[in-house]
Amino acid sequence: MANSKITLIFNSVPAVDNVLSISESYLGISMWETFKESRIASNQVSIPVFVPEDGIHPDRYMGYISNFYKTAFNLDFNSSSLYTVTTINGPLNSGTGTVTIEANYPGAIFVLNTNTADVDVIIENEAAAPSLNITNISFTEATTSPCQNVKVNITTDDLAVKVISPVSIDPNTENPFSFDWLRGQTINLIVENSSGIQTSQSIILPALLNASNFTTTITNSPSGATVVAVGVNVDGLTLEYSLDNATWQSSNTFSGLAAGDFTLYVRDQLGCSFSKPFTIDDFETDPNPSTGSNIPYSYISKSNSFRFANRITWGDSENYKNDENTLSFESFAKDPCLAYKEIQMFQSAHIVTTQFKSNYATNTAKIVKTDSSEVDVPVLKITNNIGIKDKRDAIKYNLGSGKTGVYFLSGNTYDYDTNIANGTYVLNGALPEWAQIGNYIQIATSWFLIEDIVYDDSKNADVIVFTNNYTDVDTNIITGTIFNRFNYEVYEFTIDMVDYIDQYFNVRINKTDSRFTEIEYLSELIWCKVKHEKVLEIRYRNSTNTDMFYATGITNVILIPITYIRGKVNEENETHKTDTTSILLSSELYEVDEFVFEPVTKEIWRKIMQALSHETVTLNGVGYVKNGDFNTEGPLEDSNLYVLTAPMIKTGSVYNSQSSGWNDFSGSEVEVPGLIQTDTGFVSYI
Repeated sequence: MANSKITLIFNSVPAVDNVLSISESYLGISMWETFKESRIASNQVSIPVFVPEDGIHPDRYMGYISNFYKTAFNLDFNSSSLYTVTTINGPLNSGTGTVTIEANYPGAIFVLNTNTADVDVIIENEAAAPSLNITNISFTEATTSPCQNVKVNITTDDLAVKVISPVSIDPNTENPFSFDWLRGQTINLIVENSSGIQTSQSIILPALLNASNFTTTITNSPSGATVVAVGVNVDGLTLEYSLDNATWQSSNTFSGLAAGDFTLYVRDQLGCSFSKPFTIDDFETDPNPSTGSNIPYSYISKSNSFRFANRITWGDSENYKNDENTLSFESFAKDPCLAYKEIQMFQSAHIVTTQFKSNYATNTAKIVKTDSSEVDVPVLKITNNIGIKDKRDAIKYNLGSGKTGVYFLSGNTYDYDTNIANGTYVLNGALPEWAQIGNYIQIATSWFLIEDIVYDDSKNADVIVFTNNYTDVDTNIITGTIFNRFNYEVYEFTIDMVDYIDQYFNVRINKTDSRFTEIEYLSELIWCKVKHEKVLEIRYRNSTNTDMFYATGITNVILIPITYIRGKVNEENETHKTDTTSILLSSELYEVDEFVFEPVTKEIWRKIMQALSHETVTLNGVGYVKNGDFNTEGPLEDSNLYVLTAPMIKTGSVYNSQSSGWNDFSGSEVEVPGLIQTDTGFVSYI
């Protein structure tokens, strides 16, 4: 008879982490391979890459498992050419095939140990020799110290009269036979029958059950908390969980728990258990702490018309004066007597809107007059960013290793509180806006932390990944969440200056919340008249949202005392020169003004520069844009005053020698009697 051989017929491409373990008992060689997406270590076989249909080619595999297995086997077990390995590839694009391993020496006996892959195994051993095979391995509770030890139970097809390793039992008369060994170890079992035939097998023992390997993830919600017990290094253990040490469940998730102190009990099938306390705090806001609902947020842009300072108490070890918490006369000046007080001027025609961002529960604004009387100003919330609720259909499936995946194709949306369908959606594998790592997803009454976002080729979808023991088939579910698009709302209040002619006042903003320390902002002193003299009105805004939410239509305005306005010129021209003449080919003149402002305090000086740097700026009703760098003189002597010079160029005011003058008759202008438009410009008629 020819030498022994074993044939492996792959009926399909193995899944990741499937195992194929064979051995040759004559030389005592254990030959096992684990299938992986790519080979990253010995005893691993990379599997063919699946390529989905692209409209031109059908679903297909790149490579064949037969070739990959042969390469891995030769690298791992055939460096001495003990075996001849041949392959036959399966049908085109199938990724399958057949591998035959033939021993190059007599007496070889091939044995199949483990086969979790879809492989038909045909063994043709050289002769029917006496054999000894390990047919069953099981684990039960140890005789002593079950949290440290495990009882290993071994069954063979012929009585093993000797147990050589890891313990010595000679003679052995039992089949099955048992012994206790330390949990978490890998042992090499060697046994021998009465014919002197030995067999061996590497055995991984169940892990230790240790409280330090478990954490409790607590997710609070309006309907109670969800607690997930997450264990690591628990290979080989079948676990049960309880909160009262009496009622046990296989799920590691507990839902709808009220605030209070609890004890988690965990036990395994091998007689070991532990307990671990945990506490659930009172529910305060939404179940998404990652969105920062419990983190105070307060912001007032310096682009606002009024200049505000944050009111704090200076003098302790943490509070220092800075630009953000001092009014003009409180800021630093070399000579404190020269720290001038800024008065912001406005006219009766001005309607001034102030905008700020906040996640405080209460936001108020008041006008504080010089006689200490106060006028409430209505504050309007103009966004809906916090506490957005969403509930919709989804699909849940098992990702393995204690992880669950959820993805979205299409289906119904629901009212979050009533569960009544209120619409439909189509995402086709994309994710809702709230599906981000660190946010939370609700399934039934349980809340889970989104730990990862992955793309699953088999689902053709982005997938939410979270810790949950789900081992059933793919199923339709309803998911929900409460999330914050941003950790703030945008608020505005408006003051019509016509109500405060010839008055001085400040504007005060207060933000209060039981969760946070109160914040108070106070504006510079404001002076309203019907008309201020020798001032420049600056109106400014951007066309897109920047540090302000310009989508509300807000336009800011300030009045600044002006010293003088210098006219400048910005020109571009091109000439052609000959021996006898010069010809003007083109010439463009732009109107430029240089604005020299009267001395102002530092933060108003900065406000002017910021205002003039906006996309849309009008100065006394004329459109301008910034034209070069600002020039600053200051601080003046020992004061807190600065002088700003700002070069600005008019928008839409250019003289071109090729045109008819300063006006651009482009067809968008009004019709002018006496002019006819031609291909080259306009001509007059009588």
